[in-house]
Amino acid sequence: MSQTVLTMLALFTGALIPFQLAFNGQLGTALKSVYLGAFFVFLIGLLTLLIILITQRVAWPTALEMGAVPWTAWLGGIIATAYIVAVVFLIPRLGVGSTAVLIIAGQIVAAMVLDQMGAFGAAANPANLTRIGGAGLVIFGAGLVKFG
Repeated sequence: MSQTVLTMLALFTGALIPFQLAFNGQLGTALKSVYLGAFFVFLIGLLTLLIILITQRVAWPTALEMGAVPWTAWLGGIIATAYIVAVVFLIPRLGVGSTAVLIIAGQIVAAMVLDQMGAFGAAANPANLTRIGGAGLVIFGAGLVKFG
């Protein structure tokens, strides 16, 4: 796949996130529980993935392959749960734009730290003035969106 197609796919995926934020917040509000809202987000996601796995005939990993997975790789599910619960809680209180931009600012800072270390098998991408300046602009922009 070309870099142009990959870039467009990434932009399209990013454009879906504010909708996901709004829908998740709407679900938690309608159900009057951030935890029920998050539960049903995951339940719908699970059912969707089951349909994909069945229709695509994805081979399940062996027990040996499962055992070889680094323990840190399993933390993604816990982090995803914390993220969805936080989104369901924050959207009705902060709005979609403020929540999205603050989440993005947090992601940029954490991603730069992980890139600096080449953590968890990711390619190392050391910080430099340009990258730090870009992150600073994102954080400044987050402040403008939230408090402007």
